[in-house]
Amino acid sequence: MAISKMDRFTSLGKIQHQQYQLALKREQQVRQSIDTIDASVLKVRQYQQDYQHDLVSLQQGASSTEKLVRTRQFLQQLMQMEVDQLAQRQGLQDKLQQAQAQTLLKLQKSRMSEMLTEQAKIAKSAAINALDAKQMDAVATQIYTRR
Repeated sequence: MAISKMDRFTSLGKIQHQQYQLALKREQQVRQSIDTIDASVLKVRQYQQDYQHDLVSLQQGASSTEKLVRTRQFLQQLMQMEVDQLAQRQGLQDKLQQAQAQTLLKLQKSRMSEMLTEQAKIAKSAAINALDAKQMDAVATQIYTRR
């Protein structure tokens, strides 16, 4: 038995919906990664402030040069870490835009499949109604010709 148009569109719709759900999940994962980086950048900035205060205290006090140098180096490492994380965030932001575009495309395809399925249902219903009307006409013609 041949697969009906409606069944094909229904199957396609299920596949399209699964792909949409997967794209949505990927988009959410990228968003979570961005949120994680944002939280990390905030922590790094807080560490920078703390070490800047420590550096000021060390400069005002009678601290060793070695301790000042280590604190400055660590502060520079924290600044580089922030720069690296912001670059990584920008890459993820680009990836998020691509994921959003992909999600939108999958949603459009899913909706199109739903629309095609609905149209196939309407066409099938119309065909069934036409067949029923034709059969009723045939029955009525037989009854009328028997009399």
